[in-house]
Amino acid sequence: MKLLIQIIFLVIPLAFSAPAFAQDYTISEKSDRINSAKYDGYAIQVSGPLEKVTDQIYNYLKERSKVRRKRNYYSVTEFKMDKLSLDSTEVFLKISDKDNGSQLWMATETLGLNDERVDEINKSIREELVLMARSYYVHQQELKIHEAEAAAQVISKKQQNLIEQHSSLTKSLEEAEARKIELENMLEANKLKIASLKQQIIDNKAEQDTTYINLQKVNSVIEGHKEALKRIN
Repeated sequence: MKLLIQIIFLVIPLAFSAPAFAQDYTISEKSDRINSAKYDGYAIQVSGPLEKVTDQIYNYLKERSKVRRKRNYYSVTEFKMDKLSLDSTEVFLKISDKDNGSQLWMATETLGLNDERVDEINKSIREELVLMARSYYVHQQELKIHEAEAAAQVISKKQQNLIEQHSSLTKSLEEAEARKIELENMLEANKLKIASLKQQIIDNKAEQDTTYINLQKVNSVIEGHKEALKRIN
């Protein structure tokens, strides 16, 4: 019962947590340094702790690129973006604490590229930042669903056990009530038997007394006959 209560109190807050679709996907321009070189890039705020956000974004990138952890950033190569593949371009990613959440910053080297290609890459970076942030919210929501489903299984199992217990208790009660009736009938029969035996004992004593008196009378007659025999010449 204690475990069941803990599960219920764990699941209830999940129902009232903010859904993923309510999150803000605002992209802002931001410059940052990678190995002393300054890069113009874009940033997005993610409402989640740094450790959890980092884990999810890393898993997201592993499915779409070759990602390597550097000193204070991630190097992303062979990046298969949603609408663009950067096979020969290195993308830089930083994940940091910011405003009670986490910030994703992404940029790439655009030196030597024409304006059209730069615009195309920057647009894809902005879109990818939104997709990465969204992947975190989706993952968190899926975890909540998984936790709720696991809790539902525990509660369902508890309910099934209670149903089976109820059936067993009902059967035991029926058997006990049947046994009670049987014992009550036996008790009533026993009472009648006791009353009968008591009456038989009373009757037996009375018959003993009568028989004793009759025996005394017969013995008296016998003695009378014996005396009469003695008087015969």
